[in-house]
Amino acid sequence: MQHTHERLEGLSLDGIIAPPRADVPQHPCTLVLLHGYGAHAGDLLGLRDDIDPGLRCVALQAPHDLGPMGMPGGRAWFHLQVTMDGDIAYDSAGALAAKEQLAQVVPAAVSQAGGDRTIVLGFSQGAMLGHGLLLKSHVEMAGLAACSGRLVPEIFDDHPLNVPADCPVFLSHGTHDDVIPVASGHAIRDAYAEHSSAAITWIEEPVGHGIGPACLDGLKVWFRELARLEDNR
Repeated sequence: MQHTHERLEGLSLDGIIAPPRADVPQHPCTLVLLHGYGAHAGDLLGLRDDIDPGLRCVALQAPHDLGPMGMPGGRAWFHLQVTMDGDIAYDSAGALAAKEQLAQVVPAAVSQAGGDRTIVLGFSQGAMLGHGLLLKSHVEMAGLAACSGRLVPEIFDDHPLNVPADCPVFLSHGTHDDVIPVASGHAIRDAYAEHSSAAITWIEEPVGHGIGPACLDGLKVWFRELARLEDNR
């Protein structure tokens, strides 16, 4: 069955609203997708159908067009550059500005989609911003899934991390990731485990910079458990 997608209107970011499929049980939460660097709003939409087609979904699009940089159709939440030693440097002011913009847009987009309780799922650069929304902007969430992210000092500099105990956190990373090393995932996992009381799910598998089968299977289980928790609220 085909989904009928709509566009967000009247907000400072573009995005796609994908209503839940009508012929399956409805998940009680709204899924907000934050894509990675060089992708676009539609990049992660297929995940919703794999995880749970009963989820109402909002896929947001990053504001910066990477077409002039040789990436037609690609978008960025904030700019990156490769340093002389091959590391990736990021625009910290741009990252914080993107977080603040998302802190305003996410609740408004979920409301426009007809939802209430929010789960944020971010990949790579989108995962970094998901952490920022939870830890710095304190956007209310039923859960955060952050895949292949990086520990950004401006986001993880407060201890203890102010994570509500009823907001589970799903983290994943590929051991062969040559864009953001798996050590970055370990650092995020350990920071949450040491400095917060949130329930942490960690998936590590032998893939590169992407979402592999173990991550996808883990997300399905995690979303089912979130639905159960929300139904019992």
